[in-house]
Amino acid sequence: MTRNSPSAPAAPASRRARLALLACLFAIAAGCITDDEIGTPLSVELIGPETGLVGDQLSVLYNVSGRSLTGIIFTWGDGATDSLATVGAQTASGSMQHAYEMPGLFTVTARVEDAVEGVASAEVLINVQGR
Repeated sequence: MTRNSPSAPAAPASRRARLALLACLFAIAAGCITDDEIGTPLSVELIGPETGLVGDQLSVLYNVSGRSLTGIIFTWGDGATDSLATVGAQTASGSMQHAYEMPGLFTVTARVEDAVEGVASAEVLINVQGR
């Protein structure tokens, strides 16, 4: 009888037992790591200048961490918005710039979405003065 024939003998019992044990171990291990254990809880930090001048590019710094970040939406308080895709990252940091066309007190908001943790936001106030 050849090994390739359909009537070849089944694997020995000890080999089947080892394969069954390995399958059980993989199933157990797969259940041990969940999405909530990857990354850190969602947090957002937004740092901006207290004041600025009309027409100047003002920068806000952002530091975000989470488990599976999907994006950040920046609302500048004057009707303008910007967005940044983070595509499942666990951290994101950098700066965003915006120029205001008129003086006023503006609330800048960074709204962060995370596929596991949900939504969080942070805001800063910027007092924009005329020239």
